[in-house]
Parts: sequence; C-alpha cells; structure tokens
Amino acid sequence: MRKILLTIVSMVIVVVALGQSKTTATSAQSSDKAYMSLATNEVNFKEIAKGDSKTMEVKFTNTGKRTLAIYEVYTNCGCTTIDWPEEPFAPGKSGVLKITYNATEEGPFKKTIAIYSNASNKQETIKIEGIVIEK
Repeated sequence: MRKILLTIVSMVIVVVALGQSKTTATSAQSSDKAYMSLATNEVNFKEIAKGDSKTMEVKFTNTGKRTLAIYEVYTNCGCTTIDWPEEPFAPGKSGVLKITYNATEEGPFKKTIAIYSNASNKQETIKIEGIVIEK
C-alpha cells in the first residue's frame, strides 16, 4: 500500500512539475538566488543485464548568486535510487548526482527523477531510460 501511495504522489509531483513553465537560466541568474544547472536532464542507461544494477552520474553547477542546497529527491519507482550531496554549493561550484537503476524486469524502462532545491528553479527533472536484457 505504501509503494502504491508513493508512486501516486510521485506521479502527481512530476505532472505538476512538467506543467509549470521553466525560468530561463539567463533570467534566473540575474535574480539574487541560487540556480541549479544540470549538465543534462536525460540519461540513457542503454542495456543492463537482468539482475544487475548500473550507476550513471549527472553533473550540476550552481550558476546563481546564492548558495545552492538540494533538500529532496524523488524517483517514480523503487528500482531507481539517487545519491546527492548534502552539503551546500557556493556560486560557481559543481557536484554530482549518482543515479542507480536496479534491473529486475526485462524490457525497456523510462523513469523520472525530481530534484528539489532552494534555487530559483526550485525543481528540476531528469528522465532516464534503457532496456533490461536477459543475462
């Protein structure tokens, strides 16, 4: 029951987030706040053998004028985990988000990760995809 509720909440968050207009980096950087700039917001895991896990990294940089702090990260399934730095990032500093997919079922997958911070772009999303193959 808890997994179902978590999945529903995650989907609502993603739908709401995707429906909001994004602030451009230029206008956000001209404000007096932090701004989270992701190196990419799409990650292709390509092929993963069933039963294995694979970790990919996404670099981010605080391109704003204030300290950046990530305070929460949501995934839309239990098969995806993400490790993020808990320390704040001064303007101009970079960090890495480590995304791990645990391949339990064969076939293609598409998942969404929502990252929440104190930045002017309060929420960023990363879409991951790939295919799980038999060993």
